[in-house]
Amino acid sequence: MPTSAAALYESSPAASLRHELRACESLEAFRAIEPQWRTLSTAADGHSPFISFAYCEAAVARALASGATIEVATVHDAHELLALWPVAIVRKGGLRTAQAPGCGCGEEYGGPLIADTRRAELYAVALQAVMRIHADVLHIPMVENGSALQHALDAVPQSWVQAALPPRWRVMPGYSIGLRAYSAWNDFLATRHSTLRAALRSSIKRLRREGEVSFGWCDTVEETERVLIWLFANKRQWALKRGIESPYLMDDRTRDFFIGLAQKNDPNSMPLVACIQVNGQPVAASVNLVGTRTVEYLITTYDEAFSVYSVGNLLVEYIAQWAHAHGRDFDFRPLHGDYKARWADRETRHESRIVVLNARGRLIELALSWEQAKRVCRKAATVVAAHSK
Repeated sequence: MPTSAAALYESSPAASLRHELRACESLEAFRAIEPQWRTLSTAADGHSPFISFAYCEAAVARALASGATIEVATVHDAHELLALWPVAIVRKGGLRTAQAPGCGCGEEYGGPLIADTRRAELYAVALQAVMRIHADVLHIPMVENGSALQHALDAVPQSWVQAALPPRWRVMPGYSIGLRAYSAWNDFLATRHSTLRAALRSSIKRLRREGEVSFGWCDTVEETERVLIWLFANKRQWALKRGIESPYLMDDRTRDFFIGLAQKNDPNSMPLVACIQVNGQPVAASVNLVGTRTVEYLITTYDEAFSVYSVGNLLVEYIAQWAHAHGRDFDFRPLHGDYKARWADRETRHESRIVVLNARGRLIELALSWEQAKRVCRKAATVVAAHSK
């Protein structure tokens, strides 16, 4: 695996495995990993689109531009690459903090790309490799409870404060549809509540009375950019109206990340943005990541003037039906939503982990304690305000 950066090697307790750490000081150095990365992706037994090379390349470019350091931990046997785990390292105060490079929304799944997810030792060795990065703490978001990654994490030092939080503060529900288990779309739809099915039929009939209605993926770079600009502007106004703090919506960098991703990858071969339009104007849209086995429903919005037509549910139906037709499951991703619960046939639990990599990393406990203190104060202020009315 050629690269301009030096590589660190160390033997693994797993007799036939070794792990390696590479620092990529430029995008060109990162791209040197691409051939083996794509070979591993092809062999991997299903993985999140977040760990695809195309997504990570765009995320690494974004991270390098903001001053981050990129390191990639890998696991090999005598013949091939078996796992890799890229991280972006930034300095926050006195701590060097690492996490997976991303689009800026902070909602990507964390963890490595593994050749064979049935081999628990690969997760353990990948974790050994990534713990050699030049950072103090490693954030791994939205790890599924009961997964091989979670079991591997249970054996390494983590934040005491994070672990002490009550489950209702640290555990998030996740929702998905196992569409590949159904031979026909209507077989799945028949498992949903009759009120949902009736609402879908009624909503599309009423929506068509408003004009020409179209459903589809944006199939050109220009159309993708136009809908993305609308999506993020609409979602920003939605957040501002409700007083919701969502930093990634308050500037255009995350929007521009996906515009750049669409420009680099043909929207026809890598669908990214799906939308419903009425008379040529978007009324609902979503950024979706299409993986080898799953479509992930990442960022979504709709025009509130069209909420009476349930355009959000109609968009879910369109994308989920497309996913089924293309042999993929549908992942609503963690965080509760009533609409997710109505659609999903599988519910999971997820929690983020903070791995402490050295003694200085324990300073994260102070920052986490302060954040929880502020959280309690906000909650107390809300309760007092409610009782004073």
